[in-house]
Amino acid sequence: MLDYKFRKENAINNTWNKSLSGLQDIENIIDEYKTAGLGAELESFYDKLQSFSHDTSSIEKAGLLRSAAQKVSQVFNRFSEHLNQIKDLKKEELGIVVSDLNELVNKISKLNTEIKGALVAGYNPNELLDIRNTYLDKLSGYTNITVEAQNDGTVAIKTGENYLLSQEQQINTIHLGSGEPVALYNSDGSEYITANGEIFAHLQLLNGKGVYAADGESQFQGVPYYQQSLDYLAGKFADVFNTLNAQDGVDKPLFSGDSGGNITAANIEVSSAWLSDAMYITSTTETPPSSGAADNISRMIQEFDAKHTISPAFTGSFLEHITSLNADIAMDVSYYQDMAETSDVVIISVNEQRESVAGVSLDEESINLIRFQKAYSAAARVMTTLDEALDIIINRMGVVGR
Repeated sequence: MLDYKFRKENAINNTWNKSLSGLQDIENIIDEYKTAGLGAELESFYDKLQSFSHDTSSIEKAGLLRSAAQKVSQVFNRFSEHLNQIKDLKKEELGIVVSDLNELVNKISKLNTEIKGALVAGYNPNELLDIRNTYLDKLSGYTNITVEAQNDGTVAIKTGENYLLSQEQQINTIHLGSGEPVALYNSDGSEYITANGEIFAHLQLLNGKGVYAADGESQFQGVPYYQQSLDYLAGKFADVFNTLNAQDGVDKPLFSGDSGGNITAANIEVSSAWLSDAMYITSTTETPPSSGAADNISRMIQEFDAKHTISPAFTGSFLEHITSLNADIAMDVSYYQDMAETSDVVIISVNEQRESVAGVSLDEESINLIRFQKAYSAAARVMTTLDEALDIIINRMGVVGR
């Protein structure tokens, strides 16, 4: 019962801790409170817009505005790149865990064979049983398992509706799929489903789309959620300013993306036309334009502060969207940190209960060691006394008068 309880809590504990680790990696990227990130660059862009609106004939101020726009694009690109790096790293870690899981199941299968043989031969394979329990404990951290003991001394390992090691000792080898979303598959090609453990935490981080999840998809706010949120923000930001910069029905994009015109956080950049000419930005739509007119720059400033439908799940200003993302990650990290700490306490308590029944008490062993040492010393004294008595009888008695 205590083994079952420990393994169940071990899977839960690994879910909280591994999820927390991934969320903290995301927080380190988009955190606006400890480092100057996207929000700071957008505010700088806004300040340069206001400065340029006061003197639209200044090439210097136009250049500063373009530089601020470049920095906004670069931060979008960097955030996207770093999120992709986290995703690649977590996928690599998942592959290692799956490989280790398969190896553990193979080792347990071999131990089952040895234990069964030892019992048939009349031996008590305590050491082999201890090693198998250690492997089962480690396995429980990877995925939620149920251990089924067999009459012949072997065990079967079940997770969800599938067996990793069947009652007939058939091994189910898990493998990592290559598509999106990331998924694991059983030997028979069916999808491997797990509810807790390190594997489950990795899958959440790799597949969690939050509010953008469709039916059947993970609603955990993982890497895809923040990637999609940034893509929506970059696309809307570029669309607003590109639309405002159009003149006489002719497009004059300030920002560009891929060859198909799609703009995401990964590919947003200042357009080549704006890079070659700082005054490419449309400062006025008056016809004919009056000297120093800045009515279009004023519209850009207003649109920067205006509320937009940035994504299907958010309507607000650009800065409010960034603040919302920071609040999301901060709340998730705080929640998972609290749950991980609580789970740590629970699993320590369960393990102590188990050790009190099955473990070795160092105090008891120390007392036994002293007791056996005293018994050995007493036995040695008896032998010494007998040796002295025999010496006297043999060598010293009956020698009077010689």
